[in-house]
Amino acid sequence: MKNFYDKLLLGIAGMVLIGGAVLYVLKSGAIGDQGQGSGASSPASGDAYQPISIPESTAADAIWPEPIPQASGEEWLYDVFTPPKIYVDRQGNFTFIPPTLPIPPEPFGIYLAKAPSKEPYRIQIQGFSGDRKKLEECVVFLFDNERQSRVFISLGEENAESEVKVLDFEIQRITGDDNVVEVTAIATIEDLRSGEKVKLIDGKTLYNDEIQVVFRSEEDPEVLIELSVITLPEEGLPFQTPYAKYRLRGISLEDNTVIVEKIATEETESEILTLSPESSNAPLNPQLEENTPAPGGESDAETSGFDSLF
Repeated sequence: MKNFYDKLLLGIAGMVLIGGAVLYVLKSGAIGDQGQGSGASSPASGDAYQPISIPESTAADAIWPEPIPQASGEEWLYDVFTPPKIYVDRQGNFTFIPPTLPIPPEPFGIYLAKAPSKEPYRIQIQGFSGDRKKLEECVVFLFDNERQSRVFISLGEENAESEVKVLDFEIQRITGDDNVVEVTAIATIEDLRSGEKVKLIDGKTLYNDEIQVVFRSEEDPEVLIELSVITLPEEGLPFQTPYAKYRLRGISLEDNTVIVEKIATEETESEILTLSPESSNAPLNPQLEENTPAPGGESDAETSGFDSLF
């Protein structure tokens, strides 16, 4: 019984399938015939194509208004949406003017490396020994600064190594206000090197006539200028560095200063400065300055002795 119903359902399904296929074929054929017939007989709809003319464009001249000052001031002028660069000045105000650093003055070029000074004379007296009543038998104590050695010599004798001869020797006794007697030895010597007669006084350092002036360059610490001056010419003493020309115009031993003129060039005018070791610019290489011995260096005692002469 079950197999019968199964066969019946299968038969019905087959008939429905065949009927659907026949109906589809018939429907598709009718639609195709209708489309072919309408394409052959129906004309295209609408008017024929015609091009549309494009009008020519003309440039218009625009007149832009001139920029007007802003509320911050008359200088605030700009004709764009973005304002110019804005700065803040020292007072905290906004400004469009960029900060400008002042142009540094032309450097003078040299500085006074040490105070102007006179070098001690090469022979000094340091005392004597012997009977004051027999001066010809006394031994005079001289000191040779160049050889850094003592010279023991009597009246009328000469020393070939130090090139000196004692021409005269005397002893002065001076009683002060406090009744203290001060004994001072005075020797007149002949400098066998120069032929000059020189008077030496015990307790006082004798200095050469030449004044030593030492400059250094601010631009090159290796540049050293040493001048020996006896009498300064009225027009000044010229000297130069690799960078400029100068003229020494004055020397003050009392104030430890010198007056120097920087000679004018085609680009710069002349300049006159009073230089001192305290006011001079520091060297570019302080270590070099410290390690370089001052030419003809002198002790504090010698300097104070020299100052007492003026």
